[in-house]
Amino acid sequence: MKKIDSFVLRFWLEIGTGLATFLAVLIIGEAGFAVGSLFAITAFLKRRKPDERENQLFYRANTLTLGLVYLSMFPVYFFFPDFNWLGALFCSLIFFHGFCGLLIYKFGSVGGDK
Repeated sequence: MKKIDSFVLRFWLEIGTGLATFLAVLIIGEAGFAVGSLFAITAFLKRRKPDERENQLFYRANTLTLGLVYLSMFPVYFFFPDFNWLGALFCSLIFFHGFCGLLIYKFGSVGGDK
């Protein structure tokens, strides 16, 4: 089986999986978390040794993701106390990691020096 080598494809897959899981949980309830298994498709993406620039961009995407997930959990905790908090964390983590990764890889840097 041929593996696909693309960070951009991986980030789009993360965005799609995060949104699909969130919508499935809203529509069908707890059983909607099964949609999160779509993230297993990343096993078919080629793993190659990234160069220094790609490593640094990936680390920046991770740092930005952590901040956005942290900020997104406040409204869930205070305004939607009945919503599954762990589910919201899972969906927001995957979505924001894909979103931040696309931003970082598209523009090379978000904040900080270029």
